[in-house]
Amino acid sequence: MLLFYRLFIISCYIVYCLTQFNSSNNLCLNGPNFWCLNDTTELLCNFTNKTIGLCGYTSKRCQIKTGDSFCKSSPPAQEQSPFEFNGGLTGVDDNLFSYYILSLYWPPSSCPPIYNETIDLLHYFCSSYTDINQPGSERLALHGLWPTFSTNGNYQGWPQFCLSNQNDWSKCHINGNLCPWTNTTKDNFTQVDYEYCLSMENRQECLINATDILLPEQERLKILAPGYLGIRNLFINHEWTKHGSCCSLIFGYNISYYLAYMLNLVDMATRPGSLTYEYIQRYAGEKVGINYLIAALNQTAIINCNSKCELEEVWMCMHRDRHTGLPNRFVTCPPGARNTSDSCKKAQCEYVFIPLRNQYRQISTDNYYFPPLWTTLLSIIFLLILLKYLILGFGTCYQLL
Repeated sequence: MLLFYRLFIISCYIVYCLTQFNSSNNLCLNGPNFWCLNDTTELLCNFTNKTIGLCGYTSKRCQIKTGDSFCKSSPPAQEQSPFEFNGGLTGVDDNLFSYYILSLYWPPSSCPPIYNETIDLLHYFCSSYTDINQPGSERLALHGLWPTFSTNGNYQGWPQFCLSNQNDWSKCHINGNLCPWTNTTKDNFTQVDYEYCLSMENRQECLINATDILLPEQERLKILAPGYLGIRNLFINHEWTKHGSCCSLIFGYNISYYLAYMLNLVDMATRPGSLTYEYIQRYAGEKVGINYLIAALNQTAIINCNSKCELEEVWMCMHRDRHTGLPNRFVTCPPGARNTSDSCKKAQCEYVFIPLRNQYRQISTDNYYFPPLWTTLLSIIFLLILLKYLILGFGTCYQLL
């Protein structure tokens, strides 16, 4: 009788698990060994022949050993904890993710004062609409909307270049080998170079009809997403093939809908009265304490800095609606996401500086900044006037003595 009872309980558990799996693919995201692909996880998640960045740096399977967990093996393999993983899974099925990240960037930290279409072509964030005095040059702007995995609260990467019943976008990843320039024109051939090559080669498998998509939104793009108006439409191609493809079912495979929804989110997240407006936009040109800023944003944002502790990006975590699948509200970021993405912490920044265009002028590709000439001249004039009054003051004092 006891044996029958145990078998009944086990059967019920198996039926429950199968039901859960059929109703939601998220069962296969339960880690932490999820990222160390093996026969079991590949079968459970249908990840056969998929590639994953081994802790973010290679496209091999994890060198997992007995007793190890999550991309943590003996040298020379990567030795990083789950909280340090930072890689994307290419070719995964569409619609397999947990939550969204709305990524916003700060143009003064990423773009030159004047955009040069030849030199700055591959700087996706930049266009003529990020130039000085343009309406979108000194405010948070759209980078993208990213489907992201969240297993048991830990950060375990993201799906990228996904597969749907409409398209297999995995070929648009550098591993797709569609570009004849790969590893021939430069030693550090990157995904950006690959996508530029696809555009130049007119590889239609990875190009979208960007003109028809961008033109109806052009006026909003100038303010909310100025980088999307760069030449050759590289930015929108990248964001759709890498990220949008992984939630394309939710957006009805409609790239115009995807773009319009992202712009609506940016407008909501950055308008006057929003948290980013009150605690980032209004502090432009000043320093803000990192811990203060994170707390002010209710733990819903991950702040990214460069090596000089200047604001680069703000990643807003968004809930995935259980019915529509769309992002509908900001939520507390998973602790693992903050730990692995906190570039401010890694740069040992106690504060983040939010630069303005008229404070610094980029004069080289080495990211060195110097005050503009007029600021230097005004400083010299001020010092001369101050020196004059000091001399007059000392002269008066001497006469009184």
